[in-house]
Parts: sequence; structure tokens; C-alpha cells
Amino acid sequence: MQGLSRVELMPRDVGGHQPRSIAGIETPRTLDEVRALVRRSMGAGRRLYPISTGKNWGMGSAMPVTDDNVVVDLSGMNRIRGLDLDTGYAVIEPGVTQAQLAEVLRDTPWMLNVTNSCADTSVVGNALDRGDGTFRSRVHDVAGLEAVLADGSVVTTGGLDPSGRYHGRVAGPDLTAAFVQHNLGIVTAMAVALMPRPQSVGLVHARIPRDQVGVALDAIAGFLRRGNPADGMLRVRELALTPSHGDWLLPAGVDRDLFTVLGPLLGSDAAVELAEELLRKALVEVVGAETLRVIDPTEVRPGDPLYARALMAQGIPTCLGVRNALRVTSCDQIDEGKIGFLALMPLMPTGARRTEHLLAALQTAVDAHTTALMVEWNLVSRHMANGVIQIFFERGAPDASYRAHQLRNDGNCVLRGNGCAIYRSDIDHAAADAWSETSTASLGMLHRLKTALDPDGLLSPGRYGA
Repeated sequence: MQGLSRVELMPRDVGGHQPRSIAGIETPRTLDEVRALVRRSMGAGRRLYPISTGKNWGMGSAMPVTDDNVVVDLSGMNRIRGLDLDTGYAVIEPGVTQAQLAEVLRDTPWMLNVTNSCADTSVVGNALDRGDGTFRSRVHDVAGLEAVLADGSVVTTGGLDPSGRYHGRVAGPDLTAAFVQHNLGIVTAMAVALMPRPQSVGLVHARIPRDQVGVALDAIAGFLRRGNPADGMLRVRELALTPSHGDWLLPAGVDRDLFTVLGPLLGSDAAVELAEELLRKALVEVVGAETLRVIDPTEVRPGDPLYARALMAQGIPTCLGVRNALRVTSCDQIDEGKIGFLALMPLMPTGARRTEHLLAALQTAVDAHTTALMVEWNLVSRHMANGVIQIFFERGAPDASYRAHQLRNDGNCVLRGNGCAIYRSDIDHAAADAWSETSTASLGMLHRLKTALDPDGLLSPGRYGA
């Protein structure tokens, strides 16, 4: 077991949140070390806050929700415990990164559902917080879990057995989802569902005038509901809302007059070809839709603005997108860099009328705080879109961090006032977001469950309301 380090504050985070005081840092490397740590902490009354690799940028990075926690850094638990290439599952620990798992999968029939974030981010941590991958929401990758409870006991869910073998969901209750956005235990392993490597991949790309965003969302949602014969997730992204005056910041290359439609189509040659034809028909009446391209991602070269997306469409993680947006040359510089970043993640409408009404309300908040934001819709299913609202600011500029945080706070209120619940929260709003969207009876049930498993509230206090 690594020793306990005594520190007063966590390092700065890219979001510029109020620093939390911490009681120390522990770095266990095995399941037995986690169990021993939990048992010692239970006797001493120490509160534990586990992180995977600590790269929860825009949401609080590696900082706990509350003060005086011992941060349990699980990045040293980085073993790939099992890889089933017959059925397409990997059993991995929290420190396993996108790059590590994707490299093991290279030249196999399977690939990873990679995210747009750093290649060194944790697969487990992002999936447990409902992150979105390139091909689907990562919550669908969570097949089963191993977790240490507050008394030091170990539970497994979803068909992941105590020996670390994954069988698939078996008879009886499955508590896997209870550990997503949870604080019931410390997750020490996950069975991850992999993506079949397809015969063909087409990367959809179109640049469309800003005033057509509602119509385009309507058209793409209709395309999905009528049946997309290919796999993959489409995004409507880079829609910028900027104030009419004042200082504000957007990533280089973002055009305020245009937005982007982007995403992979995966499957057989015939399925991808048919999906392209149907998507073109769906967008035929959208002004500018004639610019829609479907590109072979293997032919996109370094230096092309689409190179990072082309890599991800092939299941290859990259740091290019996040580094370009935050103007750093290494992801290790992000939390101390000159560019600040906040994220707000609501469930978003895809209908034209509600979309335009919501954007108008967000524009009012943008003008009030003289700070820009950028909106993205991840069309995760036929039913809904996960939104990603990004706010960038210069950390050294007067009041820039304050204005960015006020815009996020007001944006949260605007979204909820327009029926857009938050699906993934930051360290400042985790409790409020959970309480505002959950019924009293459900909150009571969650409280009873937490009290039964962690009566002293030692694990991740404040995370999503518990």
C-alpha cells in the first residue's frame, strides 16, 4: 500500500471551481489494498473519494464534492483482467485508459467505443458518469461491475463473477445500474461491452447555416426514428452563441454562422451505403445540406480538421481535439493551462420549435454574462439527445472565471425551466441536479439504500445527492 500524503488543497482544475480541502491521497494498486483501505477508514471515520484518472475536465477534474476527503487515486489499478474476443467483452480496472485498451484491441474483431477526450482518460470512470462515446452512450458499455462496499466486502453485478469472468446477465436482480453515478461503493473492475469492428465505416460531415439547426435536428431525428440501417451516433455540434459585446472565447476554427453535422455510420458496405442515401433524403430540404459528405476515415490525413474524428470513427483514441480546444501541447497542462473550461450536460429537445425557443433563452444568458458558449446534441437514441454545452474562458482575464460560472449557473436554470433535465453533473451542482429531478419517494429509497450499505457516509459524500 502506498503511504498517505498530507496536503491542504487539490491542484487547480481547468474549471476554476472553488478548491476543496482534502485529508490526503491514497494510491491502492490492487483489490485487496482497496479493501484494506476501506476497512481502516471505517474504523477511523475517514471519508473516501475515489477517482479513476482524475480527468473529469469541466466538471471538477480530480476534486471531491465536499471538503476533508481522502482522495483514492485508482489510476495505478490499470490491469486488463480479461479479454473475450469470442463474445466481445473486456474486464478492466479503473486505471485502464482508452489508449491502453484500444491498443490491445488493435487487429482484433472488436474495437472500443472511444470518447473525444484525452486518450489517457479512464474507460471505467467516464462510463460510470454516463459519458458519451463515438458510437453510443457509454452507459451501454457497462455490462457488469466489481465494487468494494463500505464494510470492505466485495460485490459483483451483471454476470461478472468473483473470479473476474464475465458470463452475461444471469438470473436474478441486477444492481449494475445502481452503481452508475453512485456512491454506494468503490468500483474496482468493469466488464465493458466492445463494438464489433465493421466491414465499412463512413464519416458523415456537413456544415450548415446556423438558422437551420432546428430543421436539421428534426430531419436527423426523423431519420433515426424511421430506422438507421447502420450503427453509430450522429452529432449536431459547434453551434456557437456569442454576446453582442464584451470579451469571450471560442475554440479556433469555430464559425458563428455555421454548425456541424458529424458522426460515423458503421456496418456492412450495403448498410452504410443505404444509411447514407436515407440520411441525404432526410436532409434534402435543409438549406446547405448539399454539402453533406460521407468520408472514408482511413483516407483522412494528419492536418485535416477531421483527422481526430476520423481516428475515433475507427476506434482509435486521440488527444488532438481536447488539446486544440484548450490550446495545450500536453494533456498534463490542462488543469494548469491558460484556458478555462466548464461543461453543462442536459437532455436536449430535437424538435425545431422547442430547439429555437431554448436557444433564444440561452442567448439571453450569454448576453447577460458577456460569455460565449457552444452547444452540441449527441443523438444517443431514437428518443432523445444528450446535450453538451461548453463554456471557455481566459483564466487570467478579469472576472472571466466568475462570468463563466454565472453563465453555467443561469444556463442550468434556463434548461431546467424549459424541461431539459441534467443527465451528468459537476461537483458544484451534483446534489441539486439529483434532488431537482428525482421524486421524494425515489430519494427516500436511495437514502435507505445508502444508509444500509454505508451508514456512516464514508464513500464519496455529496456525489449525486447522497
